[in-house]
Amino acid sequence: MGEEGAEEVGLGEAAGGSGERKIYMCMRCGRTFSRSEMEILPGIRCPYCNYKIILKVRSPMVKRISAV
Repeated sequence: MGEEGAEEVGLGEAAGGSGERKIYMCMRCGRTFSRSEMEILPGIRCPYCNYKIILKVRSPMVKRISAV
């Protein structure tokens, strides 16, 4: 079942699963990409426009924690 969950996360990038797939966004061009795409260039840069400032996009999932 763990393998199936990994495939579902891969298909739903913007869904924000709890897997290893993290989505980043460039501040200049606004495109979203994964860490594997970012590793094409040396350092931390946008793979499309080579800009250095990127953001990690938050997942739309809300964590609910019960108060003690």
